[in-house]
Amino acid sequence: MAALEQEIASVIRFILDSVPGITPYYWDIPEGFVVPSVFFPQPELTPLGDTFASYAVEYDWYIQFFASTDEDAYASAAAALNALCAARLLVPLIDETGAAAGGGVRLKDPGGAKRLDTGTAQLTLHWDSRRPYNRVDCQKVMHYNLDLKAAEGKTE
Repeated sequence: MAALEQEIASVIRFILDSVPGITPYYWDIPEGFVVPSVFFPQPELTPLGDTFASYAVEYDWYIQFFASTDEDAYASAAAALNALCAARLLVPLIDETGAAAGGGVRLKDPGGAKRLDTGTAQLTLHWDSRRPYNRVDCQKVMHYNLDLKAAEGKTE
């Protein structure tokens, strides 16, 4: 099961590979930022029930692309969206070194790409991440004794 940070890093890597030559920004956009660029804010999280043994967290991520023109910003968002759709919405997981870790993050249908402001477009992504509940480790029963003689004397 992938760590939450691993899923986010894998999606970031996929998008950066789909739109070459774009400068990434994380958490905050600095004053005087470079264009073309992409801003990865923190995703919105919504807890969900799942099964008796697990819970899910729904991710809604609003990724913004910046460029000197509306068309260029939208083209970057569309390139990322098309790459995700071409990969059947399956983003390969990466490990801490950036190498393929096996497995993937299955995205829900994307919310699409849209123009936000002058020189800004937004790509909206959604996915669910499932996690097991915390379990208390208990010592297993190693052996048990049955007293069958005491039960033989009863007549009920």
